[in-house]
Amino acid sequence: MLATLVPFFPGRHDTLAVPLSTICQVFGFVGLLLAPIGALWAAARYSTRLARQQYRIAIAALIASTIVWLLSSLGALVASGPLLGAAVVVLWIYIVVRVWPRLRRLKAAPPPGPSPVAFYLLIVPAAVALLQMALVAPAIEFSRNRAMQNAARLIAEIEQHRAANGRYPASLLSVNADIHPDIIGIDRYHYEPSGEAYNLMFEQPALHFGTREFVVYNPLDEQTVTSHKLDRLQLTPSELVLEHSRGHYAVHNAGQPHWKYFWFD
Repeated sequence: MLATLVPFFPGRHDTLAVPLSTICQVFGFVGLLLAPIGALWAAARYSTRLARQQYRIAIAALIASTIVWLLSSLGALVASGPLLGAAVVVLWIYIVVRVWPRLRRLKAAPPPGPSPVAFYLLIVPAAVALLQMALVAPAIEFSRNRAMQNAARLIAEIEQHRAANGRYPASLLSVNADIHPDIIGIDRYHYEPSGEAYNLMFEQPALHFGTREFVVYNPLDEQTVTSHKLDRLQLTPSELVLEHSRGHYAVHNAGQPHWKYFWFD
């Protein structure tokens, strides 16, 4: 749960925080596959017949755990790339190598009662899933609000530049950001001129897996985010303003003046 929530904590950006959170969120969903096996294994305490089948139940638990781990590695692949995905797979191979001798001993002499692992399989996935359902959405809202509030200084600097020079800056591209969102899972603010105003945006982890969330400020409430660079190069201005050309599937008011957030899949 700590790894799940770290991207939404205050602090300087950490590139590993979002991929680790993604892995844990995938586990929180697919890990529920382990709960029925854990319940069956725990029931061996009360059933002589099940007690004799603990080896087979343990093998089923290992197979289900492998499926869960592979799906988690897929989350790592999507969130970070092949290196982290491969590292997760290698870690699971190491775990299986360490666990296999214990499973063989379980076949030779099954214990009278279930292993504590049975209760881990039952309780941990269910607890993680419930806690994620309860805490992730408020954590996202907290991080979004904090990053928007922390942008106030940058917005004031942009407006001061306009007052002094009669126009908004053409670009804020730089090596050092200077003003940070102060959220671990958010890299930096991005700026672009847009018509008579500008868009100031940041990306943060989204609530739904496979979704990317971009939070955008525009003083004229004319926020725009485009999915592809080539759209801006190949589409006419009239085509570009169409909603389907932008690529997002939902847009929401962010709860603070002149801020909206967009969901892309």
